[in-house]
Amino acid sequence: MVSELMAELDHRVRSELKKPVQIEDCEKFPNAPDDLYLEKRIWKRINQVVVVAADLAGSTKLNFDKKANTSASLYEALTGNLARVVTEFGPEFLDIQGDGLFALFHGERRFQRAFCAAVTLKTFSERVLVPAIEGIMSERFPNLGLKVGMDASTLVAKRVGVRGGNEPVWAGRAVGWAVKCLEAAAIHELVATKAVFQWLESNEYVVYSCGCPSGTPKYLWSDARVESLPEAEGSQCKRLKSSWCTTHGDEFCQAIRDGKTRRQDLPLKVT
Repeated sequence: MVSELMAELDHRVRSELKKPVQIEDCEKFPNAPDDLYLEKRIWKRINQVVVVAADLAGSTKLNFDKKANTSASLYEALTGNLARVVTEFGPEFLDIQGDGLFALFHGERRFQRAFCAAVTLKTFSERVLVPAIEGIMSERFPNLGLKVGMDASTLVAKRVGVRGGNEPVWAGRAVGWAVKCLEAAAIHELVATKAVFQWLESNEYVVYSCGCPSGTPKYLWSDARVESLPEAEGSQCKRLKSSWCTTHGDEFCQAIRDGKTRRQDLPLKVT
C-alpha cells in the first residue's frame, strides 16, 4: 500500500512541477475564499502583507484526560477572545488553529493596525487570560501565556483541495517567519523582524514608553536573535516586553491607529 502510494505521489509531484503556474497581481486584498482560484493554476499575489502570529505557550500541560471540562473551558475562553482582539484592528484574514492564530493585514496603515493587534494580544494574555486561568485552576502554570511574532512580505494565495472541501493557502516568507519569531519570544513578548521594525521605529508612540510609573519615557525595544532565521535577518530582530499602559494605553493605541508619529512629551534625549 505504501509503495503504491509513494509511486502515485512521485508521478503527481513530478507532473505538477512541470505544469506552468500563473501569478495574478492584486491591488486589493482578495476576499478569501471566494476570490481565490481552486481548479485553475492561478495564484494571487499580494504585496506587503503584515503577518501577526500568536501561540499559547505552556498549553501542553493542560490535562484533557482527567480534567477535560476545565481544559476545554480554557480553549473556549481563549479562541473566541483571540478572534475578538484581532478583529478590532481590521485584519484582511484571520485563522485560528488550536491555541494559536495568524492574521494578515494589508492596505492602509497595515503596520500600525498589525502592531496594535499584536500588543493588545500581549496585554490580553498578561492582564486577563493568565490571571483568570490561575484563578479557577488549582495547578500553577508559570510558563503559560501568549507569544507573538510579526513579519511582512509578499504573499501568494489560492484554494487547495476539492470542491466542497478546500481551504485558502497563503504562501510566502512572512507566514513562516512570523511563526519563527514567536517561537523565539518568551511569554507575553513580541518579536518582530527587521522588515516590520523598520516601518515602526520612527514612530515615537511605538518605540518610547509613556513614562509610567516614573514619569520618564524609556526606549522600549531590545535586540533579539532568531536562530532559525537566516543570519542576516535573524540577528536584526527586535523584542518588545511591555504591554499597553493601564493609564495611557488607550491614548497610545488610538494615536498609532490614527497615523500619529510625534509626541510633545518626550525630552530631548531618551534612553
